[in-house]
This record gives sequence, C-alpha cells and structure tokens, in this order.
Amino acid sequence: MFEISTKKVDFGKENTVIKRSINLDKKLDCFILISSKDANLWELILNNILDFVIDKISKKNTYNDFSISLESINAFIKSWKKDSEDKLKLDIIIWILNKNEYIFSNIWKASCYLINEKNEVIELTNKEENKKEFNYVSSGELKSGEIIVSSTNRLLNYLSKSDLLDGLILSEDINIFNKNIKNILLSEVLNKNIVISSIKYLQTEKNNSEYTKIDILKEQFFKFFDNKISKIILWYLLVLKDKINTSSKNIKNWIFISGILISIFFLYSILSTVASITTQNEEKELAKENIIKAKTYLRIASENIANPDSFDLNISNAESLVNDIEKNKIFLNDIEKINDNINILKKQFNKIEIFDEAAENIIYTEKIQNPIKIISNENKNSVQYKKPYIITNKWVTWPIIPNTKAKNNIFSSLEENENFVDATFIWDNMYLLTSLSKIVKFTKNWYFSYMDVVWQKTWEQSKEISSYAQNIYLVWKDDFQINKHALAWTKFKTTDWYLKKDDLTQIWEILSISIDWGFYILKKDLSIIKFFKNPYRIETITLNKLPENYDLDNDNKIIDLKARIDLNYVYLLMNNKVWIFKPNSKNYKNTSSLTYIWQIEWNKNIIKDFFVNHDWEIVILNSNWLYKINFEISDDRLLIR
Repeated sequence: MFEISTKKVDFGKENTVIKRSINLDKKLDCFILISSKDANLWELILNNILDFVIDKISKKNTYNDFSISLESINAFIKSWKKDSEDKLKLDIIIWILNKNEYIFSNIWKASCYLINEKNEVIELTNKEENKKEFNYVSSGELKSGEIIVSSTNRLLNYLSKSDLLDGLILSEDINIFNKNIKNILLSEVLNKNIVISSIKYLQTEKNNSEYTKIDILKEQFFKFFDNKISKIILWYLLVLKDKINTSSKNIKNWIFISGILISIFFLYSILSTVASITTQNEEKELAKENIIKAKTYLRIASENIANPDSFDLNISNAESLVNDIEKNKIFLNDIEKINDNINILKKQFNKIEIFDEAAENIIYTEKIQNPIKIISNENKNSVQYKKPYIITNKWVTWPIIPNTKAKNNIFSSLEENENFVDATFIWDNMYLLTSLSKIVKFTKNWYFSYMDVVWQKTWEQSKEISSYAQNIYLVWKDDFQINKHALAWTKFKTTDWYLKKDDLTQIWEILSISIDWGFYILKKDLSIIKFFKNPYRIETITLNKLPENYDLDNDNKIIDLKARIDLNYVYLLMNNKVWIFKPNSKNYKNTSSLTYIWQIEWNKNIIKDFFVNHDWEIVILNSNWLYKINFEISDDRLLIR
C-alpha cells in the first residue's frame, strides 16, 4: 500500500532524536517523531505516548480517538513540566495513516509537508506557531504518488522547496528520496539533530461495491417475474405452448423466431435497466463519499486559515469534489450548503468582514435619488463640523438629522446635461465639481454660485476634486495631471501643474487621489505611489499581505482612496468593499509601505460612497440610507461592534 522510510538522520548534536512506527491495525499506522535535549526524557515521553495510542485508536473513529489520545498526552506533558525545574522544549509530531487518510498534530518546531501529484510542496504545519501542546488535529487524504514528509524541525529553515523536489526528481524511490534529503542536510550547518520520516502513498487496491451488478441483475429478474401480471402472462404462454405443439411446422418456425426477437428485446430492456440503476447507484454512493470528503476538507481548511498553503490545498480539493457532484445534478441542497461554507471560509481567509444592518446604526432613512457622494466638514471651528452632507447629481441634501427629512438644496442654474460629480470643503464652504468641469460654491448659508479661475476662460476637464488648506486639486480626465488652484478671496488662482511630464508618463492613468501631507495616488494597476511637492519626490508604496481578491471588478466602477492627516489608516472603496491599510509610519513624510488589514463588505446594497468620521467609525452611503459602522482593530484584526 505504501513505502516507509526508516532511515534516521543523526549528526551527533547535543539533542536526541527518535522515530517510531507502530502498526495499530490493518492499514492503520502511527508515526512518532521526537526531539529532546534530555537524553532520558525522550524515552519517558515516548512510552507515555505509546500508552495513549496503542489499542486506543480505532479504524472507524480514528479522528475522534486520536483527539482523545492527544488530550491525555497533553495532560501528561503539563504534569511533567509542572514537576520539572528544567524548561526544555519538546519537538514532537504524531500522525496516523488510515488507508490513505493522514491525521497529525505537532508541538513546537516539528513540521509536516505534502508533495502533491502536481509536484507542489505544501507546508501543512503553521510556521509561525510554536505550540507547547497538541492544540488541534489536522488531516487530509493522499492521492496515489503523493508524499508526506515530517520532521522534528522546520525543514524549510534549511532547505528550499526546490531542494525537496530535486530529491524527488532524482529518484521516485522513497528511500533514495530520503537519502537525498539527508545528504542536502549534511551540507548545512545545523544546531541540532533532525529526524525525518517520509511515506509515498501508492494506490494498489480498487474499491469494489458490495452491491454488485450480479446482485442488481438478480433483483431485477425476480422483480420482473414475481408479480401478478407476469404470472398471468406465463399462464397464457403455457396455453400458447400447447397450441403451438399442435400447429404446423411453418407456424412453429415463425413463432420460434418471434420468440427469439421478443426475448432479445426483453433481455436488452433488463440489461439497460440494470446498467442504468448500477450507474445511478454508483454515482450516488460516490457523491455521498465525496460530500463527506468535501466537508472534511473544509474543516481542515478552517483549522488552517493562518497557513495559506494548507488552506488553498484543502479549499481546492473541496471545490474539485463539489464540481464533480454538480455535474450529475444530485444532492443539490448539500452542494449549496458546502458552496456557502466555501465562500465564508474564503472571506475569512481574505480577512473580509460582512456586516448586517442594524436599525440603531441607520442615520438617515429617506430615499435618495442618484446619490454620488457623502462629505463632512473637517474644520473643527465650523458649526457644520462632522455633520454629513449628501451630494446627488442635482442637489445637496442637508442637514442630516435622524428621523427628520433633510432639505434638498437645488442649484437651478445647472444646465440640463450638467450634474455634480464630486465635492470637497475649504473651511465653511463646499466646492462641487460638475460633469462639465465647472466649480460650484455652496456656502454655509445655503447659496450656490459658479466660481471663476483667474487668467483662464474655463476650468480644466477634470474627474475628481480634493482640497488641502485653502487649495483645491483637480485630476484631469485625459492625461491625469494633478492641478492646484489656490483660493484668492472670491476666485481661484490659475493652475499650477504638480506632476512632471516624465513622471506623468510613468504614472499614466490615475484612479483616485487622497491627501494627508503628501498625495496618495492609486494607479490603474492598483499600485499606490505617494507624491510630495516640497521638495519634489515620488515614493513607491509597497503593499504588504494583499489578499487574493485584490483586483478590480469591472462590473463595479466605484473606486475611491481616502486618507487624512488625522487618520492612522488609509481607506479604499473598491468592489463594493471598504479596504483598510495600515501605513508603516505615523510620520506622513516617511510612509513607504501599506499593510493590508481587513475588508468590510456589504452584500445587500451597492455602496455609493463612504466617509471616515475617525478611525473605527465610517459612514456608508447607498440609495436608501446613511449607515454608520463602528469597528475596532486589535492585533491587526478587525471586529465590527
């Protein structure tokens, strides 16, 4: 069934390493690897492990029995550490092989790896955890030709994944593979002994259904003849037989040929029925087994969310099984539940927090026609400070007071084909950008007026407006230049181009900008740079720990980057989610990287815009209401409150 390597690696270091393989039952084996600096301790540990494993783990309930055994082993280790003055670290891995199902748990730096059928090396243990006891059990299934490698230390500290693959390429024999790994380790400078164990699963048996085709044929045969109609037909056939015996030879021949044809027809019908029933039964039995396997893969994936390789492997295996079952259009309810669980796990893996609406968090409930933006005045000396305004394509809705319908302040001078597209504040006044690239001023006294720019007949063709101090910044629609206009009493000064031509060519399309002290610029490829005017420089911002779904969904074009000097995080609206990033420095001049923290997702509605009141509180705008979300971030984990 499988080949087992029994070669022990021994480099004469100060620690003792031991490996034991025990056959617990037919096709049920246990493998134990231990490393300890105390030469006498490993034997005590090993003997106690054997006591809790032998005759305690069955083939039928392997996972549960193994979990119970680990609890007993943990109790012994805790008791030993409590009584011992020596705080020695133990590296232990115990794993069980039940046919082709492997189940394992580890302590400290003991590790386990899978070389799958695609020759990919997947680390099954979490390299960032140094567990002092057996906390949880991991498991999976081996396919023919796949290899499990376990060790008392983390092999990838000394070897690369390509080293493991090279050892496999040199020889498919597991013993030679293990020798190749040993030779590579001998060339490394190691602080302690390492023992490794490798198995290669070879499938040699075919699963035979207990309910065979012969059984089905017999069953159909008896069903066909053991009924009233068949017995009546049989009686008439006997009567017909007597008449045939008294008939002429030609009639007998005709009847004989007809009987053969009818028999062939009935035989074909019975065999077709048997084949159809056999196929259906086999498909259903296989589907049942695959549903159980898929659920097992999801359980393992949920236990290994912190381990990307193991998580991806188990999710991929579950999805593959589900796709096979879906083709036969059976067990659709089970498949739907499994797919829902897969989506939930993927969201957890990608750090996506989904929030459900709560009545107490709804700020404004009136129907909003064509909303485009929510904005708030950040001037602490203003009476409008932190009070939201809703910008629609034709008017400004304000004041926003819970349980009160706000006033729609309409600018009647807008042309028929002209709409508001963006807005920003300078002190107490709002400045709105229109679709015809005009600037409209909305005062604190609720008056609208068009703004002029000195020495220019028209404003630049712009798609976005931002502000800082007493300046507005416009992003051009075509060449994506950033233009600065300083406010001079009742007008704005002529444009000041910010980006140099060479840099503009390199940056190309700008999706969004946001200002804290410098300018965050989100590019079309979703990379981010930061631009500083004095002195002029452009910094490439490294994006760390990006999830798999960091990609622009073409079906959702709303994208907006938000940062401010009073915020500790950078926020991004993309794909109907609010993304949160943490800068590497609180000094805005020294920002060189952003680390992805989490996503907040709202499945039920399309987010038109959002505003950050302060870190841990954002206000979301959709067509039906304004909604406030409170959250907290602890150890780079986001929790909605």
